[in-house]
Amino acid sequence: MSSIQLVVFRLGEEEYCIEIGFAQEIIRIPEQITKIPDMPSYLEGVIDLRGKVVPIIDLKERFGFKQTERSVDSRLLILDLQNMLLGIIVDDVSEVIKIENEAIEKLSIEISSMGSNSIQGIARIDERLILVLNALKLKTEVFRSSYE
Repeated sequence: MSSIQLVVFRLGEEEYCIEIGFAQEIIRIPEQITKIPDMPSYLEGVIDLRGKVVPIIDLKERFGFKQTERSVDSRLLILDLQNMLLGIIVDDVSEVIKIENEAIEKLSIEISSMGSNSIQGIARIDERLILVLNALKLKTEVFRSSYE
């Protein structure tokens, strides 16, 4: 059996995770995010991260969730998506877990075809259901919809 390591984070009351290989670092949300005109509402802007310009998206806004105040636990999860950095704003990063691939249940065709989301499956850990994001699909969806 093969296993996978996942970074678990929270958006509102829901838990999400992404393969640890895509997570470059977790930082506090910078005070200064440079806005870019005529972009989708979920694109907060860009930051300079050690000399690299990194687009920042609000994942709750992208997924159409009710917006809440950011707290001291809110973080910026920097992802490396095939040599392109992307920052996602999340409510909290809670843990890194290692689970067996078999513990991830793929979404049914009916559910996955209902919308354009980046969910690849659901990880079952005891009583918890954690939504597993497909990082490369997220990259495609975010940047494709930015130009529509």
